Amino acid sequence: MAYQEGETLESWLNKATHPTNRQEDWEYIIGFCDQINKELEGPQISVRLLVHKIQSPQEWEALQALTVLEACMKNCGRRFHNEIGKYRFLNELIKVVSPKYMGDRVPEKVKTKIIEMLYSWTVAFPNEAKINEAYQTLRRQGLVTMDPELPVDKTLIPSPPTRPKNPVFDNEDMGKLLAELLRSKNPEDLQEANRLIKNMVKEDDVRVQKVTKRIHTLEEVGINVKLLSEMLSHYDKDRSSQSDREIIKELYDRCDKLRRAAFKMATETEDNDTSLGDILQASDDLSRVINSYKKIVKGQTVNGDIEDPRSTTGNSDNTETLIDLAGIDVPNSTSPPPAPLPLVSDPTSNSSPSHPATDKALNALSLLDDELLSLGTSLTLHFMEVMCKCILVKYRPYFLFDLYSKCIHHQCSDNAPWYLISLCQHLSLPLSPPGKGLPVTAYDKDGVRVLLNFASDCPPCRPDVLVLVVSMLNTAPLHVQNVVLQAAVPKSMKVKLQPPSGTELPPFNPTLPPASITQVMLLANPLKEKVRLRYKLAFTLGNRQCSEVGEVDQFPPPDRWGHL
Repeated sequence: MAYQEGETLESWLNKATHPTNRQEDWEYIIGFCDQINKELEGPQISVRLLVHKIQSPQEWEALQALTVLEACMKNCGRRFHNEIGKYRFLNELIKVVSPKYMGDRVPEKVKTKIIEMLYSWTVAFPNEAKINEAYQTLRRQGLVTMDPELPVDKTLIPSPPTRPKNPVFDNEDMGKLLAELLRSKNPEDLQEANRLIKNMVKEDDVRVQKVTKRIHTLEEVGINVKLLSEMLSHYDKDRSSQSDREIIKELYDRCDKLRRAAFKMATETEDNDTSLGDILQASDDLSRVINSYKKIVKGQTVNGDIEDPRSTTGNSDNTETLIDLAGIDVPNSTSPPPAPLPLVSDPTSNSSPSHPATDKALNALSLLDDELLSLGTSLTLHFMEVMCKCILVKYRPYFLFDLYSKCIHHQCSDNAPWYLISLCQHLSLPLSPPGKGLPVTAYDKDGVRVLLNFASDCPPCRPDVLVLVVSMLNTAPLHVQNVVLQAAVPKSMKVKLQPPSGTELPPFNPTLPPASITQVMLLANPLKEKVRLRYKLAFTLGNRQCSEVGEVDQFPPPDRWGHL
């Protein structure tokens, strides 16, 4: 078989399950299996890709994905079996079969094949308790009335564990250089080869330590998020004991510390590292449970977030337990996004001493994390004005306006941090016009599009900061909700997303313009390097959960920032 260089897990799977295939293409199926075995985190990534294909509305594409899954179970060893044996994956298969979720819209052939595969796994892997529990759940709910009859060749025989490819020792160029040095009779070349081998061993040790630390951190995130979510679900302000309050506070402090660690891991992760999606998901889970703590225990409203705090528990448990098939299918009730706040009055007017929109902006500004503040004290008062303006864009996303803020100006010592300085009186903050270039499409699937629009100007005194407006449009006939966007850039840069204008988009109406969500992004690039931004986009389209990890590198050259 002729393998193509540069193929990824996603490209192998797309070719193996393409709807135009007339028959199962085993060249690409085996190529996908081999790629899983080569990559250090191949099983984790491949399982997420397979779920998306299995839940495809096209019958042939879904059936091909199930064939690929079956081949992976036979060829990808213990690491892959461990991922299949988790409730996170089994729940997605159950959703395809259950009429409570997608079962009414899924062809019978797809549902039958899923049931056959689950049953075959219970036979081939009797020690996998979660797989057996998932199958028995389908039986108890009446979705399986009798065990299917399977041909002998469908009873899987577990394959031996595979050794993951070592990116240090399996480097082809390094291997050639080392071989040439070892073949040489020159003592200096042999010394160089010895030094090279020692460096390779050190690099591998550092890599292993980094991977181990990441795995332990992500596991600790899952445990602490689940514990804090459970404690918050039973918290009562008047009845909870002092010991419970102390435990909740300790868990909150630990989650807050882990969130900073997750952010640091995301910024230090290389662009081609496949673990970025898991890191961003962990950061998202931590942010959600921390916001729940602030709302339930402290009574605070965080960035206008009005999601039911106790829904965090449900989200967390979803990956640790099987989904309930017998319960009534009641969608999560979420309040609509807050109505746009009125613009503050002109400073010449003395009719009102307080300005809700200004207070909201200052509160949001105070929530900027330490990573953005670490851009340096050179961020001037004018840049604070621009950031406040960006925060308030969510209240008037479709119009250019001048915002006037009336704040009390007080003197600060020279040693005070720049972000403690209040805004001065009568500030005029005109919104920067968009650049002349075309927007960049970051995501375009199933009628949902995400565009990056670049502002023409940089914040004053910060030519290294690019201001972008992220727009999400819905042209699909389905409701889009629970929209969450996360972003990460190389360690030499910083990125910050301001709160979005909303989290829901109505179905497309051909007689009206498509609805949109806007979100301001600040990207700092002090070294003026080429920008490569990794993002994770999660949302619910109709009843289907969508999650996409992608990369955008079509940014204007840093030397043109401020003149777009």
